[in-house]
Amino acid sequence: MEEEKSVMESNVQEQYIDDNLCKVCTQSKIDKSENENSIICEECREKMIRYPITKIFLFFSIIIVVLIGMSFFHFPKLISDYRIYENSTNQADNGDIDLAIENLYSLTEQYPESIPIAVRFTDLAMDFGYYDIASDVLSTYLMEKEIDIEIVDRLNIYIDKLNRYYNSIDSIEKIQNELSEQEVLSEGYNRIKILLDDSTQDKAVVYYYLAAYTSDIEETKLYLEKCINEDKNFLDAKARLATILRREGDLEKSANYYKDVLNADKNYIEALRGLAVIKLLEDKKEEGLDLAYKAFDREPEAIYVWETYVIALKENGKNSDVENEIENYIAEGNIVDLDTQLYLDGKTSLHDYYVGE
Repeated sequence: MEEEKSVMESNVQEQYIDDNLCKVCTQSKIDKSENENSIICEECREKMIRYPITKIFLFFSIIIVVLIGMSFFHFPKLISDYRIYENSTNQADNGDIDLAIENLYSLTEQYPESIPIAVRFTDLAMDFGYYDIASDVLSTYLMEKEIDIEIVDRLNIYIDKLNRYYNSIDSIEKIQNELSEQEVLSEGYNRIKILLDDSTQDKAVVYYYLAAYTSDIEETKLYLEKCINEDKNFLDAKARLATILRREGDLEKSANYYKDVLNADKNYIEALRGLAVIKLLEDKKEEGLDLAYKAFDREPEAIYVWETYVIALKENGKNSDVENEIENYIAEGNIVDLDTQLYLDGKTSLHDYYVGE
């Protein structure tokens, strides 16, 4: 490792890139409007994996050429890039998984032959449930590469998981396409449940969809719990279960699930919004407003985020801010929904608005 560092240091002057330039395109200035630690420009960010990636099916056998001792070739040559690589795990562990992914994405663009970067990227993506990203990195940067045998074994485990994950999504989509809208409601549940007997399916995905298709709220909770037990990285299942528990009035258990999600991804919008609601219900109004604003600041158009922010403002006595938000909201062509309007008019309590919602 010391030898690697000395090589990097000796090449710093030759490889120097203006620190203010995007590390992907090296043409535009870094955009730090959303994150002061960003290393890419606005245009490159728009192209990034924060937006939905078309799923990649991995119905193939791994064809990596195994050569022990080759896995640490192609480290980043710039010290600044090496530090980004080194810090990525700590960023993810501290809940900054978005930032870690953004940084590793830019590094794989700069160093497409770097096995350590691609492996680190794949590890983090799998560890935090970003399966679309993991499959993209695997198929783009690690196929037919010379990799240490222990890493190959780990990648094979990932590929087995991804094959089952995408197989389940594909199977459920096929069921949905084969049935009419009415048949999906009446027969979809039973058709999907049969998939639990298929060893090629990802049970976490199947349980998640069963939770959506059952009309029994107790079954919904049970299936979400089973989904989480099968895959602790299924953050959406945790957030959905937390919301159901909040509606039922179990604020403590609901908060624990939301906090678990935020420990993995501190910018997870539904968890920020949900925990904001719980803080408001617990009469911790300032904490509720802080969380609601974080969600609103990041994704103001996400479902119920605007409503939660306005209600948090109202609960904190910021009536002029409430009026301004409503005025802007309506000016943009939106309509305040009836339940929210009843709350704003004092005809519905905070508790009645959010518990039993």
